[in-house]
Amino acid sequence: MADDFYGYDEAEAEPKGHDNLFLWTIFILLLIGAAFACWMGSFWIFGHPEKPKAYEILLKLKKLDAPLRFEVTAAPPGEFLTASKLFERYGKFSRLELENENAELLRNYIRNYRETKKLVTYVTGRYVILDSTELKPSDMFPSGMVALAQAAEYPQVVIEHVYTTPPRNVPILRTLLQTGMDMKLERTNDLSAVIHVERIPDGRMQFTVVPLLYGTYALKQGSGTFSLEPPLSLNMVPGLPVMKGQFLKEGLQKFANYRRDHPLTPGETNPADPNAQTKPEIVRVDVVEPGKTTPETGPLPQPNVATPVPIAGQPTPKYVASAQPTPLRAPTPTPRLLVTMIATPTPRPTVQESPGITPLPASATPLPRTSPDGVPLQPFIAAQRDPNMNSTGATWRTYPPGQAPPARGVSLEEVGTLADRGDVGERLYLRGEFRVTASGTSRAVLRDATRPDDQSPRIVVEYPAGAVPPQEKDRFVRDAARPYLISDIRRGADGVVTIYVREIIK
Repeated sequence: MADDFYGYDEAEAEPKGHDNLFLWTIFILLLIGAAFACWMGSFWIFGHPEKPKAYEILLKLKKLDAPLRFEVTAAPPGEFLTASKLFERYGKFSRLELENENAELLRNYIRNYRETKKLVTYVTGRYVILDSTELKPSDMFPSGMVALAQAAEYPQVVIEHVYTTPPRNVPILRTLLQTGMDMKLERTNDLSAVIHVERIPDGRMQFTVVPLLYGTYALKQGSGTFSLEPPLSLNMVPGLPVMKGQFLKEGLQKFANYRRDHPLTPGETNPADPNAQTKPEIVRVDVVEPGKTTPETGPLPQPNVATPVPIAGQPTPKYVASAQPTPLRAPTPTPRLLVTMIATPTPRPTVQESPGITPLPASATPLPRTSPDGVPLQPFIAAQRDPNMNSTGATWRTYPPGQAPPARGVSLEEVGTLADRGDVGERLYLRGEFRVTASGTSRAVLRDATRPDDQSPRIVVEYPAGAVPPQEKDRFVRDAARPYLISDIRRGADGVVTIYVREIIK
């Protein structure tokens, strides 16, 4: 028995199975690599929504909101730059720096500026439309119009202003965005953000601009309105700019031909002249009542048409307003009103006149119930138009005295400092004692009433439609309850400061 025990040979034991540790190590390393790739891929997808594939994935996962409409008081903070300052900032960027900047600009726009602390770049100034084209589903913005415009005071800067709207409103925009029309972007009324910068081969800079307010626009010195709506989604494949290549060349050539046939007018060469007849221009108007919330998506409320109050002792012609929204019309030499006046002949009464008795007019011809196009007409009473009133002024919101939105007031002594600082991205009110030195149909030029003209800044006041500018040599005081809204401050080559303001008090 002992021999059997000590004679046991370990080599005769059954062989053990292999553990395959090497294969398990390889498999675990592959799992770690896959997890790391998914982790890094998710960071890339969420961190670069401007990339077409990443945008598509985030849209399917419902991790992106559609572009939203902002309120003026809740818009992302930013800086307002004129055309010259835009060129000064971005003109020195290299190709790689421009690519990185464009990626960040578009990324912030897609995220509705929620994950950035960088100031938004807003565009201000006056621009002349070179050409316009309709947006197609193959563009980044699937519906609307895009207008190619050139800075009036700095031709080295070209912008493409994107107007996103449903297809039903495109014909209205097409009649308005015509070559040669003016487009004014103001820091107190517009929030047109830059989302792309491109260097044109001829050395100029092209900026893609989107209005974050998606508001209602009107034709100053013309008739009709149109409203914008934020796009429901974007097509990231074609990229920006919208107008590029051959379309851009054709737009520039179209304006060159237009300028050859239509030389500059006095209103374009000297906009400060109160007697100069300026061209119609596109401006934004407020349609949301103060205190009410602006809808983040969808259409805005229809603008109301003002109803004049009858004046006692004056004949009252009949006005008829269409029940349909007023369509836009191409500008004509004689601006049209928002309502159509139908003069109703009144027969002369055949009664004997006597002192103290006013004869009553005979029955007038009944008004038509429909327009020639078959649109139902709803009559309302309106006062006879005063021939001294301005019929070519713009339309913007006015307020009763003391009820204007809160803003910082400045005096004429502070204006010089503001002009030296450049654009100020805030709402400012001007107050002081003024003297009228020139008066036109919709503008007036004022000076400080307490100082000589050569020691006072020049104030150019623009009045809304229906307002009567003060007469030359008039003197008056505008206090905190009745201020002027400052739209721009410029210092000329001669050192004279010009303040452009609006009348906003009823």
